Amino acid sequence: MKKLLVVVDYQNDFVTGALENPAARKLEDGIAAKVTEYEQSGGYVLFTRDTHPENYLQTREGMFLPVPHCVRGTDGWHLYGKLAAYENEVHPNVMVVDKPTFGSAALPGQVLTLCGGAPDEIALCGVVTDICVLSNAIVLHSHFLNAPVTIHRSLCAAATEENHERALAVLAGMGYNIV
Repeated sequence: MKKLLVVVDYQNDFVTGALENPAARKLEDGIAAKVTEYEQSGGYVLFTRDTHPENYLQTREGMFLPVPHCVRGTDGWHLYGKLAAYENEVHPNVMVVDKPTFGSAALPGQVLTLCGGAPDEIALCGVVTDICVLSNAIVLHSHFLNAPVTIHRSLCAAATEENHERALAVLAGMGYNIV
């Protein structure tokens, strides 16, 4: 059985940088433990990195969210804390992918490459629950229709608890497993 964990945008700018979120800082140990669990059980782990150009404020997303963040190559673009090691170390069954916007249309192809085919189960964690986690959950479910999709409630964070809970309610209403 091919089990995939997607860690969405757990990057410095979302934790302690330009879009700092104290709730996101509290996720580090739990996400790291979940990554280790997947690695040790032969599962797959895919980290997404929100990745923007220097002219981010001139992009459509930059006009919507006018806070420069996750600009390629900056400190804020890198994975946060102990998870940053995955950017530079080779781990079997682990991939780090850059995405230019909230939901990545390229993500399903990257999953197929990493897993050597369609995953049987997909789980997501990371930030921001109501934007990037939600968007990528929908992208993945739309491509892998027969794979149940689970969202780890306690391993996700949004800018507010209300936004976090609202996003989880929407995902639950669409048939995603919220655990």
